[in-house]
Amino acid sequence: MGYASKEDIDKLYGTDLLVRVADYNKDGTPDPDVIERGLEAADEICDAYLSAQYTIPVVPTPGVVKNCAIDIAVYKMALGRGSRTDEMRLRYEDALTLLEKISTGKVGLGLPPVTGDDGTTIDPNTKRSGRSFDCGRA
Repeated sequence: MGYASKEDIDKLYGTDLLVRVADYNKDGTPDPDVIERGLEAADEICDAYLSAQYTIPVVPTPGVVKNCAIDIAVYKMALGRGSRTDEMRLRYEDALTLLEKISTGKVGLGLPPVTGDDGTTIDPNTKRSGRSFDCGRA
């Protein structure tokens, strides 16, 4: 399970965008393998940032992470088509900036606590235990 899906991209941006960025064989429909590669690339980038503070994958997926994954996937798909726009690049860069802030603890995930079947409450916003390694200290 990834942070975003084809349906999420469709819902946010519409099928026309998917055709523009993921129809490599030019048959009028988005190529499933192109979409899959774009979403996998987005998951890898999100995980790289999120792993600095959280156990990955982060489940349930926070809306903020889903939106980042969508914008990253769209940008990655558009690279192969040569159809990326300045707006796509800006959204991609904004997604990376937000993930950077999450990875450094400046921005949280914003998820509500979840109550399990056994009645225990789990806080999905809990950061990993331990401290980051600071190479500057002697």
